[in-house]
Amino acid sequence: MRITKLAGTTALCTMAVLGITGTKAFADTVSPAGWTMNLPVAVVLPGGLYFADTGYYMNRQSGIGRVDAEVNLPTLVWSTPWDFLGGHVEAIAAVPELSVGDHTAGVSDTSFYNAAALIGEVWNLGSGWSVSEFAGAFFPVNTDVGQLGIGGNFWTFTDLAGIAYNTTDGWSLGANFTLGISGNNASYGYQTQPDTIDVDFSAVKHIDKWELGLVGNASTDISNTVGNDYGNYRYSQVALGGLVGYTFGSVTAEVFATRSVLANNQAPLSLGGPDTRVWGRIIIPLWNPPAPAAPVVAKY
Repeated sequence: MRITKLAGTTALCTMAVLGITGTKAFADTVSPAGWTMNLPVAVVLPGGLYFADTGYYMNRQSGIGRVDAEVNLPTLVWSTPWDFLGGHVEAIAAVPELSVGDHTAGVSDTSFYNAAALIGEVWNLGSGWSVSEFAGAFFPVNTDVGQLGIGGNFWTFTDLAGIAYNTTDGWSLGANFTLGISGNNASYGYQTQPDTIDVDFSAVKHIDKWELGLVGNASTDISNTVGNDYGNYRYSQVALGGLVGYTFGSVTAEVFATRSVLANNQAPLSLGGPDTRVWGRIIIPLWNPPAPAAPVVAKY
């Protein structure tokens, strides 16, 4: 999605979660691979409040079984009226919902997942370039119960940085980097979730109201915990795919899909093969402040 003017067109950053955590090892990242693909994290949003709902279906298979997941990611973004140190201040909040089914074991579970909040700034550098820096956290959620133990009863500090380049002939290029550093799981008294780093990237062409392009993501563990058997089963993956979108007035809808081209120790370990994800996204501007009134010029 691309910002081209102050009204009628919108884009925003969203965040979402797919992770299976708890006493069992081999968890995905808390911030899921791909959650910022084609989201202009590094583009200044017009002032106002925005809603994005991103959902996806995931099918993950190995040679011995299958895991399915459905994720819904309602997100609010506030582009504040404030600037600071040359950047524009924005805030993000999300409350993800997750459903997972392990078809080999015949078990499934559904729950809210770790909610998240971030605040940061976006800097317009000129000549089509812009960068951003956000910091915040995924909050603990004590839903580490049930058949699969969805939810993680721990804090995850999150740093989200982005870079974007938008050309005058309709190309939008972007890369967003997410660092996740998790604390001890309060249910067990030790760290279960490894620290991770993700990169999401996109190259999209805008043609009138249409957008077409390529998307991809990569992620990996960067620390050793019980979640990856203390480094014996470090998680990593790379996925590539394509995207199509269309803008209806001020509302933008997107559909995209990704497929793993590299998959090491994805959760759960016994079923952690490559996965296919089919995504849908809708972006709606909820409110924008009225434009300032033109000054009255008295004539004498």
